[in-house]
Amino acid sequence: MRIIGICPSTRAREVATVVTYLFPFIEHPRKLTMSPTEPSASNAFPSAAENLLKLCDRLGIDYIFANFGSDHPGFIEALAILRQRGESAPQVIVCPHEMTALSAAHGYAMVTRRPQLVLVHVDVGTQNLGGSVHNIARGRVPVVIVAGLSPLGEGRDSAASRTEYIHYIQDTSRQHEIVAQYMKWSYEVRAADMTRATLLRAWQIAESSPQGPTYITGARELWDAADTSAEPNAAACGAASLGGLPDAALHELHEALAGANRALVVTTYLGRNPDSVRKLVSMCERYGVGVLEVGPQYMNFPGEHPCHLGYRRDSMVDQADVILLIDVDVPWLPRNTRPASSAKVFHIDVDALKPALGAWHFGAHSRHVAESGIALDQLLNADLPVEPVRREARLAWLASASVRRTPELPTEGPISAVEVTLAVRKLVSERTIVLCEEPSNALGITSILRMSRPGSFFASGGSGLGWGTNAAIGAQLAAPDAEVIALVGDGCFLFGVPSSTYWVAGKYETPVLTVIYNNGGWHSPKVSTQLVHGEGIAHREDTYWVSAGAGARLAELAAATGGAAAFRVTDRELLHSTLKEAMATVRAGRAAVVEVLIQPITGQALGIGN
Repeated sequence: MRIIGICPSTRAREVATVVTYLFPFIEHPRKLTMSPTEPSASNAFPSAAENLLKLCDRLGIDYIFANFGSDHPGFIEALAILRQRGESAPQVIVCPHEMTALSAAHGYAMVTRRPQLVLVHVDVGTQNLGGSVHNIARGRVPVVIVAGLSPLGEGRDSAASRTEYIHYIQDTSRQHEIVAQYMKWSYEVRAADMTRATLLRAWQIAESSPQGPTYITGARELWDAADTSAEPNAAACGAASLGGLPDAALHELHEALAGANRALVVTTYLGRNPDSVRKLVSMCERYGVGVLEVGPQYMNFPGEHPCHLGYRRDSMVDQADVILLIDVDVPWLPRNTRPASSAKVFHIDVDALKPALGAWHFGAHSRHVAESGIALDQLLNADLPVEPVRREARLAWLASASVRRTPELPTEGPISAVEVTLAVRKLVSERTIVLCEEPSNALGITSILRMSRPGSFFASGGSGLGWGTNAAIGAQLAAPDAEVIALVGDGCFLFGVPSSTYWVAGKYETPVLTVIYNNGGWHSPKVSTQLVHGEGIAHREDTYWVSAGAGARLAELAAATGGAAAFRVTDRELLHSTLKEAMATVRAGRAAVVEVLIQPITGQALGIGN
């Protein structure tokens, strides 16, 4: 196991304490060893923090992504004790920001489907998680977050009582409410003897379908208190799983697909289970069904397969007479398109009712909370006939409906996003993992890359920017032999706190390649404004207040940490060679950031109001 810690520079005294204890863990993070020594002559019983760390190890939690603070002496001491005894423990990684902590855990869990632990500092550390909380909740990604609480005692009878003024100003009455609506479950540990049972429950709920985050709190005295409880039976606390379709629903779906003229699957996150991708391919080939990937969070269907109908939301929806929604949140925008009134819509989803979302109205004739992989197995294994003539007719419709245009490339002027993506495609191999967080060009990126290997493409599933560069670290930790490429917009790069991201990438030897599509601003607010006020004054004067990053040398922010090499491309003739050089840097073991200046977001990039 490996532990990742994150220490903000503003808490200088706390950082010094953490580094003093954890230096042996972090100096050579890829070669972590714990030399057996004499056991510590401490309490007769382990502390709650020590038992929690040891249980993490037994649960297969490889990393604790932590931002230590004044509420964590119990954890820091427990780590030192475990090291002294030569006992196994998760590895520690120190990062300067909680956005890195939770997003890296997010990336790791997306690749492995196993929750990691994120340890943060009371209310301020919880708040600093920011948009990463939204992302991990909307993406249904498992993680266990543990946050400390200010100590309660004020006397000298307990060493862990209030010793600093911040213990008063950081003591809130409802800390868990900061993140409560995004958590599957949250709870305060109130007794040391309940620590391991509480962790097991948080882990079990995070792991269970649909997966997601859980949040535990506990006061400082609790983590230092002796845990006298018996060791729990972790094997009896496994995750709950979903099943498949009832027999009647299976036959109804089969008859609809087998009798359809134009059948369509719409999906976003079926590929979280790579084996489900193979099953979906087999089902589509058997029935003659087309697949539309909308806002893909994973690689859900091979991009070059003849049944693949692309990535553009709203396309083909009004033409299909049978639509199967599988693991998707927003299959179409009702403002733009809807299924035909005669079409039959079926919805199979690990989260079919979307109770965490507010207004959500997508009708279906049949809706089932089920594991998509099991439901696909049922369709494939059932002895149900498919008429060859009708299947061939559906395949013919797919062939006529599938339009794959060769993008036009400019020969002069600014570099285009299409050129950048085509250049990135030349780097893709069987070892590549792509993380995409480029809202302005997401459709173009997926349409050009057309990833075909399960587990080779990831997006956050949410809309909290700053995920991609940090999640890439987690993906690299989960798959050390992979070549991880993060494709991000300039706004996403800045929101990701690059001073934290690339310090971690360098310190913990996670060589990822970041490509920044730098258009000098934030395109999404401009698009949103044009959708509402297409001919308004903002449009006529080209003034959108979105060019805050214009003129910045973004890659150099990463280089300043010492953890990454910086490259900048302004000439299209140098694009391919620069990306090739950057990838060589990554293959040699160092992170690299390539900032490519593309078509500016506005003609007034440096003008008043921008």
